Amino acid sequence: MKKLLLAIIVLITVPLTVQAEQSDIIVSAEWARPILIAGRPGSAYFHIENNAGVADRLTSVTSTISPRLEIHEHTMKDGVMKMGQVDFIDVPASGSVELKPGGYHIMIFESTKKYVPGDEIDLTLTFEKAGAIEKIVKVMTKQP
Repeated sequence: MKKLLLAIIVLITVPLTVQAEQSDIIVSAEWARPILIAGRPGSAYFHIENNAGVADRLTSVTSTISPRLEIHEHTMKDGVMKMGQVDFIDVPASGSVELKPGGYHIMIFESTKKYVPGDEIDLTLTFEKAGAIEKIVKVMTKQP
Protein backbone atom coordinates (compact mmCIF):
# COMPACT_ATOMS: atom_id res chain seq x y z
CA MET A 1 0.00 0.00 0.00
CA LYS A 2 2.84 2.38 0.88
CA LYS A 3 4.54 1.66 -2.47
CA LEU A 4 1.32 2.45 -4.32
CA LEU A 5 0.91 5.71 -2.42
CA LEU A 6 4.53 6.65 -3.13
CA ALA A 7 4.07 5.87 -6.83
CA ILE A 8 0.97 8.09 -6.99
CA ILE A 9 2.78 10.95 -5.26
CA VAL A 10 5.70 10.68 -7.70
CA LEU A 11 3.37 10.63 -10.71
CA ILE A 12 1.52 13.70 -9.45
CA THR A 13 4.63 15.76 -8.64
CA VAL A 14 6.54 15.09 -11.91
CA PRO A 15 4.15 17.22 -14.02
CA LEU A 16 4.34 19.97 -11.39
CA THR A 17 8.14 20.01 -11.66
CA VAL A 18 7.96 20.32 -15.46
CA GLN A 19 5.42 23.15 -15.12
CA ALA A 20 7.68 25.02 -12.69
CA GLU A 21 10.54 24.90 -15.19
CA GLN A 22 8.30 26.21 -17.99
CA SER A 23 7.08 29.11 -15.86
CA ASP A 24 10.50 30.81 -16.11
CA ILE A 25 8.99 32.68 -19.08
CA ILE A 26 5.97 34.75 -18.11
CA VAL A 27 3.84 36.42 -20.78
CA SER A 28 1.50 39.15 -19.51
CA ALA A 29 -0.34 42.36 -20.47
CA GLU A 30 -1.40 40.81 -23.77
CA TRP A 31 -3.72 42.69 -26.14
CA ALA A 32 -4.45 43.02 -29.85
CA ARG A 33 -5.75 45.81 -32.07
CA PRO A 34 -9.11 45.31 -33.79
CA ILE A 35 -9.18 43.73 -37.25
CA LEU A 36 -12.15 45.54 -38.75
CA ILE A 37 -12.20 43.68 -42.09
CA ALA A 38 -11.50 39.96 -42.39
CA GLY A 39 -8.19 39.37 -44.13
CA ARG A 40 -6.74 42.77 -43.24
CA PRO A 41 -3.62 42.90 -41.05
CA GLY A 42 -3.80 43.19 -37.28
CA SER A 43 -1.25 43.30 -34.49
CA ALA A 44 -0.73 41.86 -31.03
CA TYR A 45 1.40 43.00 -28.11
CA PHE A 46 2.53 41.64 -24.74
CA HIS A 47 5.25 41.67 -22.10
CA ILE A 48 7.74 38.79 -21.81
CA GLU A 49 9.59 38.28 -18.54
CA ASN A 50 12.40 35.73 -18.28
CA ASN A 51 13.02 34.59 -14.71
CA ALA A 52 15.60 32.01 -15.78
CA GLY A 53 19.33 32.45 -15.42
CA VAL A 54 19.77 31.85 -19.16
CA ALA A 55 18.58 33.84 -22.16
CA ASP A 56 15.73 32.54 -24.29
CA ARG A 57 14.34 33.49 -27.67
CA LEU A 58 10.80 33.91 -29.06
CA THR A 59 11.08 32.12 -32.41
CA SER A 60 7.51 31.94 -33.73
CA VAL A 61 3.86 32.71 -33.08
CA THR A 62 0.84 30.83 -34.42
CA SER A 63 -2.93 31.15 -34.10
CA THR A 64 -6.10 29.44 -35.23
CA ILE A 65 -7.36 32.76 -36.65
CA SER A 66 -4.69 33.01 -39.33
CA PRO A 67 -2.25 30.88 -41.28
CA ARG A 68 0.33 33.68 -41.20
CA LEU A 69 1.68 35.48 -38.15
CA GLU A 70 5.04 37.23 -38.17
CA ILE A 71 7.32 38.80 -35.57
CA HIS A 72 7.98 42.42 -36.56
CA GLU A 73 9.98 45.38 -35.32
CA HIS A 74 9.74 49.11 -35.93
CA THR A 75 13.12 50.78 -36.44
CA MET A 76 14.24 54.33 -37.14
CA LYS A 77 16.57 54.58 -40.14
CA ASP A 78 17.74 57.88 -41.62
CA GLY A 79 14.92 59.69 -39.83
CA VAL A 80 12.27 57.36 -41.25
CA MET A 81 10.30 54.83 -39.20
CA LYS A 82 10.30 51.42 -40.89
CA MET A 83 8.69 48.13 -40.02
CA GLY A 84 10.06 44.73 -40.93
CA GLN A 85 9.94 41.08 -40.08
CA VAL A 86 12.55 39.62 -37.71
CA ASP A 87 13.35 35.95 -37.21
CA PHE A 88 13.21 36.06 -33.40
CA ILE A 89 13.21 38.23 -30.29
CA ASP A 90 15.96 37.65 -27.74
CA VAL A 91 14.76 37.64 -24.13
CA PRO A 92 17.73 38.20 -21.81
CA ALA A 93 18.37 36.06 -18.73
CA SER A 94 16.59 37.60 -15.73
CA GLY A 95 15.28 40.30 -18.07
CA SER A 96 12.25 41.27 -20.08
CA VAL A 97 11.07 42.50 -23.47
CA GLU A 98 8.02 44.63 -24.19
CA LEU A 99 6.11 44.14 -27.43
CA LYS A 100 4.34 47.47 -27.98
CA PRO A 101 3.27 49.91 -30.70
CA GLY A 102 6.36 51.45 -32.25
CA GLY A 103 8.59 48.50 -31.26
CA TYR A 104 8.45 44.74 -31.43
CA HIS A 105 4.99 43.34 -32.21
CA ILE A 106 3.20 40.41 -33.80
CA MET A 107 1.60 40.98 -37.20
CA ILE A 108 -1.51 38.97 -37.98
CA PHE A 109 -2.16 38.52 -41.70
CA GLU A 110 -5.06 36.88 -43.57
CA SER A 111 -7.38 36.61 -40.55
CA THR A 112 -10.39 34.38 -41.07
CA LYS A 113 -12.87 36.98 -39.78
CA LYS A 114 -13.02 40.45 -38.26
CA TYR A 115 -12.19 41.01 -34.57
CA VAL A 116 -13.68 43.89 -32.59
CA PRO A 117 -13.04 45.17 -29.05
CA GLY A 118 -14.06 42.50 -26.55
CA ASP A 119 -13.24 39.59 -28.87
CA GLU A 120 -10.40 37.21 -28.03
CA ILE A 121 -7.59 35.80 -30.17
CA ASP A 122 -5.58 32.70 -29.32
CA LEU A 123 -1.79 32.82 -29.71
CA THR A 124 0.79 30.08 -29.29
CA LEU A 125 4.22 31.58 -28.61
CA THR A 126 7.16 29.27 -29.22
CA PHE A 127 10.39 29.86 -27.33
CA GLU A 128 13.72 28.21 -28.09
CA LYS A 129 14.14 26.87 -24.54
CA ALA A 130 10.79 27.27 -22.79
CA GLY A 131 8.78 25.70 -25.62
CA ALA A 132 5.19 26.63 -26.44
CA ILE A 133 3.12 28.99 -24.29
CA GLU A 134 -0.55 29.47 -25.14
CA LYS A 135 -2.25 32.80 -24.46
CA ILE A 136 -5.68 34.30 -25.04
CA VAL A 137 -5.39 37.92 -26.14
CA LYS A 138 -8.18 40.48 -25.68
CA VAL A 139 -8.93 42.77 -28.62
CA MET A 140 -8.83 46.42 -27.49
CA THR A 141 -8.74 49.80 -29.19
CA LYS A 142 -5.74 50.94 -27.13
CA GLN A 143 -3.13 49.55 -24.78
CA PRO A 144 -4.49 48.75 -21.31
